[in-house]
Amino acid sequence: MNRSANVLILISFFFLSFTSNLNLVDAAPEQLNQKNFDEKVMKSKDVWFIMFGLPTCGTQKAFLPEWEAFSKLVDGKIKLGEVNVAENYDLYVQYKIKSYPTIITFAADKSKGAFEYTGTRTAPKMEEAALLKLEGKGY
Repeated sequence: MNRSANVLILISFFFLSFTSNLNLVDAAPEQLNQKNFDEKVMKSKDVWFIMFGLPTCGTQKAFLPEWEAFSKLVDGKIKLGEVNVAENYDLYVQYKIKSYPTIITFAADKSKGAFEYTGTRTAPKMEEAALLKLEGKGY
C-alpha cells in the first residue's frame, strides 16, 4: 500500500469511530400516519410529543431548528412524531388541528388523553414540559 492509501484508511477509521457515537438516527422523529398512529402511539407506554403540520408551512419551517434541538435533548427519554396533516385528514380532524405546527402531547397513560402543548416553543422549555410528562405531571 502506498502512503496516501494508509492516510485515507486512517481518516476513515477516525471518522467512523467519531460518528458512531453521535446517535444521529435515534433523534429523528417518527413519521406517523393514519395507518401506524394507533400502533405506535396509542398502544405504547411512552410519552409522545407529536408535531402536526404541513412541511410547506413557513411557520413550521421556521420552527424546525427548535424542534430538531428538542429532539436531541429528549432522545431516549420520550418519543417524537410528525404528522403531515395534508396526507392524514382523519388525524387532523380527530385532534382538532387549527394552526401549523400544532404540538400534541400524550402521557405514558393514554387514558389521560391528548393535550396541546401551548408553552414556549424553545427546545429547553419543551424539554422541561416533556420531562414533567415523563414524571406523570404537567396535565
